[in-house]
Amino acid sequence: MINIDEQIRAEFARLFQEWSGEKSQTISALPESGSYRLYARVIGATKQAVAVYYTDLKENLAFMGFARHFRNAGLPVPEIFCESADSLCYLQEDFGDHDLFELLQHSPSGTAGNLKMELLTKVIEWLPRIQVEGHEGLNYDLAYPRKAFDKQSMLWDLNYFKYNFLKLVRIPFDEQALEDDFHTFTSFLAQAPQNAFLYRDFQSRNIMIRNNQPCFIDFQGGRMGFPGYDLASLLYDAKAGLTPEERTALYNLYIGHIAKYDPQWTDLLNRYYPGFVLIRKMQALGAFGFRGLIENKKAFLQSIPPAMVNLSWVTSNFSIEPEIPELWRVLSDLPGCKSMKRIIADISKYHTE
Repeated sequence: MINIDEQIRAEFARLFQEWSGEKSQTISALPESGSYRLYARVIGATKQAVAVYYTDLKENLAFMGFARHFRNAGLPVPEIFCESADSLCYLQEDFGDHDLFELLQHSPSGTAGNLKMELLTKVIEWLPRIQVEGHEGLNYDLAYPRKAFDKQSMLWDLNYFKYNFLKLVRIPFDEQALEDDFHTFTSFLAQAPQNAFLYRDFQSRNIMIRNNQPCFIDFQGGRMGFPGYDLASLLYDAKAGLTPEERTALYNLYIGHIAKYDPQWTDLLNRYYPGFVLIRKMQALGAFGFRGLIENKKAFLQSIPPAMVNLSWVTSNFSIEPEIPELWRVLSDLPGCKSMKRIIADISKYHTE
């Protein structure tokens, strides 16, 4: 049970009454997510909302600004109802409790495949609209910490992976050779056009399902970038459980939709997509290491075993245009190395005791 500080609770109640004209009847914290934001559901006599408190002002302003822009563009994101004077608290539309991840995991027996692909098809139809139509006229001065997923951003992610995963699992590597490969790899990816909105964390837990339709949350880390990154985030989500055949079908569906905006996207995606799959996998592993191995958060620890299965498939079936021998060796060896097997065994033992 998450406790809400009384001052924050009072601010949530005040904002709710200001917006709805009703006194709050219940204010209950929502389960922790991958961030440090505090979420609570506020319910009145006839209305309800999700209240958010976070001390990172720039991130709050990015989320609220992006949300308002996307709503005006007709995209299914939460309406921002009101915010505190200091913008550390705000109320947003409540999309309910059911996210895509839950529905992918717990679809009724016999209809799971059909329901899974039905929902994912709808998500894939919306994604290019968010990336292309959402990009038009968006104020990227709000983007935080950078306006674009450029080489600097990519290097941050690769170092996040190195220090919060590779070094923790103690897999041997040549540090200088790996650093050289990081620069070669990111120089290649930085050639891809950055003329779309990159959602940044487009994964199944950030896609809510309401009335069998997808709604999108948690895009505060968005910036300009190459759209293949978001597709990789969705299709190679470690715990989503997509088969290679499903990923191929959804990739082709996505190509068909985004190519309607510009036919050049087809060749660009075919060239750069494998690299963006790889960098997304490394960013996710950095998060699993930091939140799981360091902070000991159960959901992140449990993501490591399927992430290794996923990574093994990627390195066995994809090839990358630039020569990155040390990085490729490390990624290829990682799922089967002794230290990784020991960590997976410990995770399995810990969570079945």
